[in-house]
Parts: sequence; C-alpha cells; structure tokens
Amino acid sequence: MAAAPTSYTAEMAYDSDRRKVRTSIQFSLLNLFPNSHLFHNGLGWLSIPTGAGIASLMFSGYLCLFPSIIFSKYIMDWPSIFNRKLAIVHPPFDSAEERNAAATAAGSATAIKTLSARSQMNIQKSGGPDSIAPRLMRQISLFGPGIPGSYWLSRIYLLMSRWNFYLTGRIFIDQLTERYMGHWIRFGESALLQVRTCWLDDVVEAFGKKHCGGPFNVVILGAGYDTRCYRLDILRNENARLYEIDAVGTQTIKKNALKKANVDSGNVHFVSCDFERENWMGALESRSNFDKSLPTVFIWEGVSYYLDRDVVKATISEVSKCGNGSCIGFDYAHIACFNPTVLKSTKSVGEPWKFGMDPGNVDDFVKGCDESSSGFKLQVLDHLRYEELKDRYLAKYVGGGHIGYLNDFGGFLLLGIGSETPSSV
Repeated sequence: MAAAPTSYTAEMAYDSDRRKVRTSIQFSLLNLFPNSHLFHNGLGWLSIPTGAGIASLMFSGYLCLFPSIIFSKYIMDWPSIFNRKLAIVHPPFDSAEERNAAATAAGSATAIKTLSARSQMNIQKSGGPDSIAPRLMRQISLFGPGIPGSYWLSRIYLLMSRWNFYLTGRIFIDQLTERYMGHWIRFGESALLQVRTCWLDDVVEAFGKKHCGGPFNVVILGAGYDTRCYRLDILRNENARLYEIDAVGTQTIKKNALKKANVDSGNVHFVSCDFERENWMGALESRSNFDKSLPTVFIWEGVSYYLDRDVVKATISEVSKCGNGSCIGFDYAHIACFNPTVLKSTKSVGEPWKFGMDPGNVDDFVKGCDESSSGFKLQVLDHLRYEELKDRYLAKYVGGGHIGYLNDFGGFLLLGIGSETPSSV
C-alpha cells in the first residue's frame, strides 16, 4: 500500500528496514508454519485455555493482594492508586479528589499501563521499538507504588502474557478486550500503543532530520514514561534541546526509575506542571532555558483525552507562537468512544476522559485553535486513522488480519506552522 506523498511521516514509516522490524513477529510458534491457515487457527483455539489460565491466576493474585491493600491504605497510609495523597504541586490544591491522578504522589496508573504495553511489545519481539521501556518496567509495579507484593504479581502477569504470545501469537489483553468489551471499547492497549509509539517516533525523527542543521527543541508534553529522549539517535545531535513536562507525581516516580535503570537523563530538562491549572508554556519558560523562537516539535501522547476542550485548544494554539517549522503531534479519541461504561471506568481510576471529537470535524477544530492564537495559522501535516496505522505499524497474520485489536478509535493529528508540507485530511 502506497502512502500519500504529502504525509509528513510517510518517508520514515515506509522505509523498508524500519517497516520490516515493526511489522514482523520474530519469536512465536506462528513462525513454524507462517502461511498455514490451519496452524494459525489451531493456535487461536489454544489461546482460549492459555488466556483463561492467565485470567484465573490474576484473579487469585488480586485476592492475595487484598490484605496488602488494606495494610497500605488503612494502617500505613502510604500513597497508592487506592490512597491518592497529594504530591507537591504548582500551585497547591485542597484535596487529592480534585486532582488528576498524575498529580498525586502515586502517579498515573494509565502512564504505567502505557509503559507496560510498550515494554511487552519490545520484549516479545512483535515490532515494538521501545528498547528502554523494559528497563523502566523492571523498576515499577503495574499497581504503582505503595502496595507490598504487587511488584511480583506484575512480574508474573507480564511473563505469562509474553509466553501466551510466544505460544499462540495472540496478545492476551487485546484479545480479551476485543472478545468481551469490543462493543464499547474500540482498541486494545497493545495495538494502540504500538501504532502510536511508531508514529510519534516518525514525527520526531522526520522533524529532527529537517532541522538538525541548527538548534531545535523537542518537548514531551505530559511525558509520563516516554523514552524518546533516551533512545532516538536523532536526539543525540548536539543541536537537540530536550524537555519533558508532566505532573510532579508521575515525574518523580519516573526520575527514580530512570536512575535505578541506569538510564542517562542528564541532557533532559524536567519541568513539573499541571495542564488544567497552569499555563504550561509559562511553566516551561520560567522553569527551564526553553527558547520558543527555535523550531520546536511538541509530542503530546495520550493526554488530550483527560483535558477540557478549551485546555486542548489553548495548548495547541501555543505552538503557533514558536519558531518557523514548529509542530505538535497528538492523538484524540473518537467522540463515539465516550459511552457510559468508558466514562465510568476512566473516572474510577482518577483519570476521567473529557475530550474527543468526530474525525470528520478536524478542519473546524483546527480553525478553532487558530482563533485562540495570536501567532501563525496551523496546517494539518498528518491526520492518520486506524486502517493506515495498522498497515504501517502492525504485523500481519496469514489471511491479512493484524496482531492486537484496533478499530475506529479516533485518530492521530500533526499540526504545524511555517514551510512544512501539509497533508490531505
């Protein structure tokens, strides 16, 4: 499938060497008979008992963990996903209940799940490009801090999920989501994280390739456990100035994990900020040496969902005030994904979904961002939907299906200013 030549990331995405790594399954029983429909279907049936085994073990593990949760919350009063104590934030707030979970001392549970998915896709050699994620994930429990015993339960679950993939070629969590929750959830976390990681890697590398002749900025907004500043070759260029902005709770946990994993973060400026209560550009300029006159790429991965629409528009409009060639890459949820089950689920973990849009209304949304800006007009450089993303970044089974589960979840948008080549929407 040929990509549109005007796509900002097409050259990177369709490079033959990169594409081969990203869309191949390097270690699985599927590779014994890769062109056999019968063998493929047989392993699909095998995934039913193996998946049931994983689910049963995790249910038992949760029951065993219950006393630890009680001990942590009610006896020791440790911060955790079950006891959201405030971290030190700018400015202070009255209670943990009014804060997004990322600002609490326990950090963001969603950010940990994101890291875990990237780690699994890399370790099980199913196309995942994030080689740093496994090193960080070894330092962190899926439950976050403050729950004794949860680290080892996490290790067991992740190991069993990988072996399930080695044996059956199926990703347990995506298969579970598609089979039992597909009528209200349009993506599995592994498939979504694979395509999102690859696309934003392409955004950064395409931008760096265009601007590496002089100084340029890379800003990771709502960084979570993003690792691009530590693993992308283009960012080892002495002209690259690297910044990560996030809520203080998650950022503190990440910095500790980087140190334990012996990942050098000396070239990265860490800036703490709350997106809903502060002007992030003001925080970036006042708490670092950021120079917005330089061309800047902003990576805003998995954040827009949790912010009010006006905050999203205001964030994007800041890009138009930066140097020529600046751009922002982000993902958004389809408004149809905002059903009662999803809204209740995201609220229950302290990270409620707030923003989404109809992919057909992207032009109107961009115009609204322009109206909020006093700078240059924004152009759509990339707007990718699930079909092209699967073709670019997911390995295929015999018969044409892709690993993981990805439906019409929304889209990925790259908006920029200056002389960059726009993409057709």
